[in-house]
Amino acid sequence: MKILFKNKTRYTKTVYDQFLAFHNKKYHFTYTAYTVIVVALILLLLILQVKSHNYTLAILLCFGLTAFILWRFFRPISEVTKEYKSEKIQKEKEFTFTFYDKFFMIEDEKEFSEMKYHQLYKAFETKTFFYLYLDKTHSFLLDKSTFQKSNPSDFSEFIRKKCWWGYKKVK
Repeated sequence: MKILFKNKTRYTKTVYDQFLAFHNKKYHFTYTAYTVIVVALILLLLILQVKSHNYTLAILLCFGLTAFILWRFFRPISEVTKEYKSEKIQKEKEFTFTFYDKFFMIEDEKEFSEMKYHQLYKAFETKTFFYLYLDKTHSFLLDKSTFQKSNPSDFSEFIRKKCWWGYKKVK
């Protein structure tokens, strides 16, 4: 098997902060809009229950609304805190990404895994990074300055073809 691209990226707090800023800019509006719509619908149901004197269901809706709001605001904070405390950030782990024609491999000093390109949710290219999303919240971070085989512009073309459904170059 011929290695097409190879990248080694160290996951530092600075790198993770850059990713969070990108992710927040990309998805903050959608996340907020979804939250506002759900809260508005629950409030509408709550008002309808109070008007029809169904106080038991209104109290349950109040508990549901409170739980939803707490979950929407505290879950992202706890996930980011957990990620900051993770071994990969604290020990500044270095990950090696090796790209082949049909799949790519991710490895560190302890383990490795193999992924096919169709498993990627989206791929974004910024000035300094490629973000290969596995889902809406998890991503592989590839520093453009650390390609060991080939170069970022060739990789950009390659990943655009492999992830045609979800590739986007961001300015």
